Amino acid sequence: MEAFYKKSHWENIYQNKPLETVSWYQPDPETSLKFIDQLDLPKSAKIIDVGGGDSFLVDYLLELGYEDITVLDISHTAIERAKAGLGSKADKVQWITTDILDFRPTEQYDFWHDRAAFHLQKTTRKGCLL
Repeated sequence: MEAFYKKSHWENIYQNKPLETVSWYQPDPETSLKFIDQLDLPKSAKIIDVGGGDSFLVDYLLELGYEDITVLDISHTAIERAKAGLGSKADKVQWITTDILDFRPTEQYDFWHDRAAFHLQKTTRKGCLL
């Protein structure tokens, strides 16, 4: 799937589907939080949530006191919805809107979280609409 169509695909989903109706919706990211807890990361750890969109992981991480969080998503709409949900706390997060396949990190992360971004990359390339 060409980059333009891939971005357009995800913008369409986030603009037209309520969060609760998408297959990856998870109000409590329990499994992801368990992984992070098991690693006993310091609150200053650099954490990136790839394909984080408007998921709630960032909300929980901020509540737990993590200080260096980045959320990356191809969809500007998803990022804006996440920011709106966080209100003033959104300023504590670094937001990156790009395709993960084009992302060239300029820093090293202590924890790279990806719940399904690469799986969904493959799925959308086959033309399956979610």
